[in-house]
Amino acid sequence: MPGKFFVYAKLLGSIMPDERGEKYEEPLWDMLEREKLGRITGGGTMLNEDQSIAYAGIDLELFNLDTALHATRRKLRELGAPPGSTLEYEVNGTRQSLPIHAD
Repeated sequence: MPGKFFVYAKLLGSIMPDERGEKYEEPLWDMLEREKLGRITGGGTMLNEDQSIAYAGIDLELFNLDTALHATRRKLRELGAPPGSTLEYEVNGTRQSLPIHAD
């Protein structure tokens, strides 16, 4: 599906912001730029009530949603995204959640 789509990569597990950048954001940025599929627009960390890390997130703007989602999932699996991690996005007003480790 052509256009620009906001996609949130929710990466389960306890990972510090610097490590998130090195492990996921930099290689993902390189792949998205090289294949002209999108770009990273931000990232963050969600904390539990006890201030421990619940999960990390990467904000993406993807072009050609179907192709970019497939490539992003493949790259995040290759980079070691934990099982249970998802790509979350909206199409025609409907929220979607795509497991990174789904077949």
